[in-house]
Amino acid sequence: MYTLAELFIYKEQLMIQGQFGRSGQQHKQVVQANRLLRQHPILIPVLLIGGALGLCFASFYADTLFPLLAMVGAPTSLLCLSLAFVLGVSGVLASIISIIEGIDRYRLRTATFPKPKGA
Repeated sequence: MYTLAELFIYKEQLMIQGQFGRSGQQHKQVVQANRLLRQHPILIPVLLIGGALGLCFASFYADTLFPLLAMVGAPTSLLCLSLAFVLGVSGVLASIISIIEGIDRYRLRTATFPKPKGA
């Protein structure tokens, strides 16, 4: 199973290699990530939004979950809520991007190529 950071790196490599061509070893890694992202296109947005919801719920019990931060005097619930906000916004943006990529892929499949002008 890939970590979230590895999925982002693979997705970035996919975009770059789609523009500039493919080469050797990186092609193998990109194909594996492409297969994973093709099978589960909403994996990253769901993980981000799920993490945001988890941190939102954790903010209610932040003082007991993170006692060292509470001892120092750091506002733990505010920290959890701000991280939840960042993850939530990232998840929403990632889902919008996934929707746009799906629309682009659909248009590429259904697009008809113009016929060459007569000879």
